[in-house]
Amino acid sequence: MAIFSFPRGKVMRVLSFDTSKHAGWAFHQTEKHVSSIKCDVLEFPAKASIEYCADQMGLKVTALIREFKPEFVIMETALKMSPTGTTATVVSCMLHGAVLATVGNFGIPWGTISAATWRKMFYGAGFKPPLDNKGKNDWKAAVVAQCEREGITFPSRKTVAHNACEAAAIAICWRGATIHAGRYVAPFQGMLQQRNERAPADLFQGNAA
Repeated sequence: MAIFSFPRGKVMRVLSFDTSKHAGWAFHQTEKHVSSIKCDVLEFPAKASIEYCADQMGLKVTALIREFKPEFVIMETALKMSPTGTTATVVSCMLHGAVLATVGNFGIPWGTISAATWRKMFYGAGFKPPLDNKGKNDWKAAVVAQCEREGITFPSRKTVAHNACEAAAIAICWRGATIHAGRYVAPFQGMLQQRNERAPADLFQGNAA
């Protein structure tokens, strides 16, 4: 199974995040083969407060922006309600806020993408992941296996590999982003036109200035 192949066009520098306390990140230059994607994780002390983690997240994202100089930043949509409880939801929202505030201060266009959207784009419609030992869909194993097939280098530690791999997948699927700030609609439309691509019909939901 091959990853969705995008038409060649203007070079795009895309930085992506799969945000959590083991936040995956990836950098993709779209004119290059996906095997050239750089990805890794941002980690924080296990017992650190979420406030401290949010502070550090801003600093780490700043460093990545200065290193890679992205033209677009995309991240998976924050959890609005987590099955694991309120704490996980708060952690997700605070860390996402830290990333977006940092990116906004640099004036870089950004968007979010749901897990359902990037998975459909990344694997293709109808894809079903393997089942884990509890009989549930093992999306973590699926994304690691696909990145391995595509030659993408990711961390060897099993506990964090999927975070980096999901960020790589999100970077590849950047065109499926939802744009939330009105000031970034025109720049994003321009990026799509330069890549000869069309946005999904619901791409510009919730465009606030």
